[in-house]
Amino acid sequence: MSELNSLMNRIKEIYDIIKNKADDIDEIEVYMSESGEEEFTVRERDLDKYTFAESGGVGLRLIKNGKVGVSFTEKINSNDSIYNLIENAKISLNYADAEPEYNVLIEKEDDEKTYDMINNDIVNLSNEELKNISLSIEDKLYSYDKRIINVPSAGLARYDFIKCIINSNGVCKGEKKNSITYYGEVIAKDSNATKTFFDIYSAHDAVFDVNAFTKNIADSVIGKLSAKNIESGKYKTVFTSKAMRTIIGAYLGLFSSESVQKKLSLLQGKLNKKIASDIVNIKDIPIFDNGLANTYFDGEGSSTKDLNIITNGVLNSYLYNNYTARKEGRKTTSHASRGFKTSIGVSCHNFILEEGHNTQDELISQIQNGILVNSLTGTHSGVNAISGDFSLQAEGIKIENGKLAYTANPFIVSGNILDFFNNIEMLANDTDYYHSSIYTPSALIKELSFAS
Repeated sequence: MSELNSLMNRIKEIYDIIKNKADDIDEIEVYMSESGEEEFTVRERDLDKYTFAESGGVGLRLIKNGKVGVSFTEKINSNDSIYNLIENAKISLNYADAEPEYNVLIEKEDDEKTYDMINNDIVNLSNEELKNISLSIEDKLYSYDKRIINVPSAGLARYDFIKCIINSNGVCKGEKKNSITYYGEVIAKDSNATKTFFDIYSAHDAVFDVNAFTKNIADSVIGKLSAKNIESGKYKTVFTSKAMRTIIGAYLGLFSSESVQKKLSLLQGKLNKKIASDIVNIKDIPIFDNGLANTYFDGEGSSTKDLNIITNGVLNSYLYNNYTARKEGRKTTSHASRGFKTSIGVSCHNFILEEGHNTQDELISQIQNGILVNSLTGTHSGVNAISGDFSLQAEGIKIENGKLAYTANPFIVSGNILDFFNNIEMLANDTDYYHSSIYTPSALIKELSFAS
């Protein structure tokens, strides 16, 4: 806790300096964060690259007469930089719009709080152990099949993150956490084709099955060597956990109250209305065992809480920060996002589509002629958040007579996200908890359009 305590002490010092220098300001908020990344990359059975990087700084919000002034600095140990921070925030007040009903800081909920979510098993991994794990990833990837001709990258990265916040209403909180990510990339080649595959595995503990991780990568790339084209048309489909995570992640902005209020969301006007299949239940849970985005408070210091977003297909709530909530006469759902350099936004924590009771094989068995979609790319350009339409490059496996038949060459899958949600017929029990903070099982979809 020493680093967290040190940062908490510094943010209090900074707050006192600002309070004394900005006594004409109505409300003050100081946010501070520090992050560290240590990465080991191996190549050709040797350590190819070791990097260690730290970053951090302090962000300031001043509120006067309903106007908000913001500024930031990376020099948290220099009082001169704090004086400049204050002056820059005051200057930005001159260009802000006055919204006295909405531009208000959150009130104090409890006494000063600090939260230590550090996993010491990750901390205690020595550099030699980290290097050896990285080397073992590469060795095992080469060992599975002689058609794997290159491992361009293999390794891991260890992360830690601290955030603290204090405001003039008495809020004072701090939090520290860490995680580790493993990765591997392979190139496989035979007489007909050359294929690549990349995967990652992230966790907030040090438990890692290198054999399962590398075998999945090897099997995936080898399967792509014998890929065949599929016929264009409409197919009953299974989206894997990975593909579901990608498609839902591409549309997370739909649930943001900020997007709704700016009329940039397809879900505008759909509160308390049915937008998905009866079996679709989505929650945002800020603290749970497998949560990679666990946090006890949001970017404004508001204590996080579970939120039922969709229940039995009905949209219950958007995600709100304090500003967007006050615009609708609501209370914040504690989904304010921010970095020390960025302004307040809205984002999820651990976004969870609840599992069903079937295996993925049982979903596949429902299809006589269809496709298993296991990955999607191009969400930056192939997704329209306003219309809900998507057209994405994908990879997958042809399904015939209820079984996986052959790996398909890359294809285009198209549809509309609301139709997609409404056409979910079954959900599996195979949620992947080790890639991101979006948690989804495989899903059986009634119909989607495909083009080879």
